[in-house]
Amino acid sequence: MNLVYIDESGNTGLNLKDPQQPIFILAAMILPELKWFVLERLFLNIAREYFGDPLPSKFEVQAKDLKAGRGIFGNLSFEQQLSFRDKMLQLLIDNEIAVIYRRIIKSKFEVFCEKEYGSGIKVNPYIMALPFVCMEVDNYLRKKAGNELGMFIFDEQKETLNDVERSLLTLRLDPKSIVKTSNIIEKGFFIDSSKSFPLQLIDLVAYYIRKYEENKLGLRVSEIDKQTFVRIKKIISTGIGSSVVDILEWVKSYYIK
Repeated sequence: MNLVYIDESGNTGLNLKDPQQPIFILAAMILPELKWFVLERLFLNIAREYFGDPLPSKFEVQAKDLKAGRGIFGNLSFEQQLSFRDKMLQLLIDNEIAVIYRRIIKSKFEVFCEKEYGSGIKVNPYIMALPFVCMEVDNYLRKKAGNELGMFIFDEQKETLNDVERSLLTLRLDPKSIVKTSNIIEKGFFIDSSKSFPLQLIDLVAYYIRKYEENKLGLRVSEIDKQTFVRIKKIISTGIGSSVVDILEWVKSYYIK
C-alpha cells in the first residue's frame, strides 16, 4: 500500500490573473507504507535539530512561512532557514520518495477555458489538474513490482473538497470516464496538515517545483530559490511517468475532439 499525499502551489482559485502566481502546480508524493515510520523519524530528527525537543506546540512546516522567515521560522537565522529547507528536500531524495506533478500556466488556461466553455464559465485549475495527476499516480503504481495500490490524502482545508471526492469516484467507477484509475482505492481522506508530516513535506516540494517551472518559462526567480533546483530535479525525476507536465496538452489529447 502507498499513501499518496496531494498539495498545490500557486492556488488563486478562479482568479487566473494574479501576476505574483502565474503558474499553478498540483503535486503528489507517493509514500510506501513501509517507509512511513522511517520518514517520520527522520523528519522529526531534522525538526528537533532546529527547534528543540519537544517541538513548539504549533509546529508546522509551510513553505510560505519558511520563505518569509515568519511564524516558527522567525527565530532561525537566514542560514538556518536555508539549511532546514535543504535538509527536508534531501530527505526525500535519500529515501527515494517519488513526486509526480502537473502544471497549469494560468494565462493560457484562461484563454483555453474561454474558447472551450465560453467567457462566463470559469474552471478551478485544481479540479482540472487532479484527474491527470491521479492518472499518472495510477500509472506509477501499476508499474511498480506487485502492481501496488494507493490511497489519496489531502489537506482538509480544501475548499474544493466535494469536487475532489466526486472526481476520485468518477475516475475509479464511471465506465464513461476517459481518464480512469484502477490502483487507487477509497474516496480520498482529508486531514489537518499541521498533524501530517507528509503533507508538510509535499507543501514544501510543491512550492519549489513551482519556482522551478517559473524559471523554465523565463520568469523572475530569486537566486535563493534557484539553489533548490538541483534537489528538485532529483525529486521529480523519480516519479514523472511522462515528459509532458502541462495540463493543457493532456486536456487537448484526452478531451478535445
